[in-house]
Amino acid sequence: MCHLKELSRDILADIFVRTDGSTLASAACACCELHDVARDQSLWRQLCQATWPSTALEQAQHLISSSAIGGFDKFYANSYPLILHAEGTKPMPFKCPELKTHVSPSELASLVDVYYRKECVLSKVLDGIPEAVNFSHAKDSEYNWNMNSRWYSNCPFKLELLSLDYDEFTGFYNELSYANNENDNHCHGHDANDEGRGFPSISGVNDENLRHDYSMVLMKSLRLSWVLLDKKNGRSVNLSSWKPLLVQRTWPFHGVYLIHFGSIVAVEESLLPHKLSKCIIIVRCKLTEGEGCPKWMEISMQMEDLTGASVSGSKGLMVLNHALNCWQSANHLEVDTGFSSV
Repeated sequence: MCHLKELSRDILADIFVRTDGSTLASAACACCELHDVARDQSLWRQLCQATWPSTALEQAQHLISSSAIGGFDKFYANSYPLILHAEGTKPMPFKCPELKTHVSPSELASLVDVYYRKECVLSKVLDGIPEAVNFSHAKDSEYNWNMNSRWYSNCPFKLELLSLDYDEFTGFYNELSYANNENDNHCHGHDANDEGRGFPSISGVNDENLRHDYSMVLMKSLRLSWVLLDKKNGRSVNLSSWKPLLVQRTWPFHGVYLIHFGSIVAVEESLLPHKLSKCIIIVRCKLTEGEGCPKWMEISMQMEDLTGASVSGSKGLMVLNHALNCWQSANHLEVDTGFSSV
């Protein structure tokens, strides 16, 4: 007998709002009375916004509430687990055959959240893949459109969330976000990672803070989520490893760090010979003592095969399509083990 059903709906909702997604989903399966309360979209909206603050942005709420996505409960179920790679992993069969080859850059969206010391310090929504969409919209003539399309398809895949723009006045590169939302809300950086981008020579650096290696601090304190959303078919997946896979200083005395997150995506042999693709999320930032939050310089995504060769734009889109239909696990230890096997 379920004694919880004797409580009022308001009290149950107040209890459920304090639980995690797994508990809320279990409650929805317990009995009919709890199911109605536990499936309340307002509860799942609060849970999603607590997990991914980017989902609180107006554009994200519109996307997730659409009929294709199916609501915040479905979004959480698809986005909370991480991509799982295990030895011998094969691509998961597509539910609909047309999904296997159908992929359009304009139908994708990215919800990215960066956390430092357990606090979300950056949240952005990126609609589409600007590098691909811009070329596909360049229809001055049929010839130009075909040339631009082939150019993107054959170039290495890259998806930029945040990059650098040169400031001639200061001699430094400044942050330029391609995300089309108004919440550019935390920790903007104005530095770059080499002498040509405004840094003094190594011999001119006297600041002891820049000489200290904060790699372990970033490894322990930095977390990133990159949820890819298929707006048309209602699929979503988290492409990040949550914890950094790599942290290293790019210059010993400049306080600039390169961090990798990512996932291993199983694909068909007809797409890549080794049947695996590395989805690499690249973060460049500067961190020195006393500055608190890192200064972000770049957040982008690239694709490689197992040999380290870049994956082309057209194949990169297909890898993303496979990622939206792959094996996942909420067990982070199991996911970490999968990375070590590659």
